[in-house]
Amino acid sequence: MTALILHGGAGARRERDYDREVAHMRAVVEAMKARLDAGGSALDVAVEATVMLEDSGLYVAGRGASPNLAGAYELDASLMDGATRRAGAVAALQGFRNPVVAARAVMDRTPHVMLAGEGASLFALDQGLEPIGDETAWFTHAGQGEDNHPPGTLSHGTVGCCVLDRE
Repeated sequence: MTALILHGGAGARRERDYDREVAHMRAVVEAMKARLDAGGSALDVAVEATVMLEDSGLYVAGRGASPNLAGAYELDASLMDGATRRAGAVAALQGFRNPVVAARAVMDRTPHVMLAGEGASLFALDQGLEPIGDETAWFTHAGQGEDNHPPGTLSHGTVGCCVLDRE
């Protein structure tokens, strides 16, 4: 038996139409179901699903992030492999597209559990992870105007994914 749980964020506005997010989430679920049915590992599926959420710009994570009070885009991600109890994370990562890919690299390629700030960015660069060329064009600020982010405050949030594979 396999299972997949996705979380696209919290703090929805009652009057907002979320048809795009629902359609995208459905497409992610269907793609990841196919990966699991084909024998994909839970960890690979979790990362792939999260990349799809981050890249969409629809959720308050990855491309959908908003800047901090200093105007910088600092992204966080973490993941854990329940079977091996290995974990990896990045915090305040700047300049790179998919923080979950960086977190996976921390887990797979270092003795650390978390890298933060400049160290996380230098590691991502060293690992050849995909940089963001033009932050103004890349980020969509998906959380602006949500009920849990009153005007003039920071938009923040996350996405989540939990996967159970055949193993």
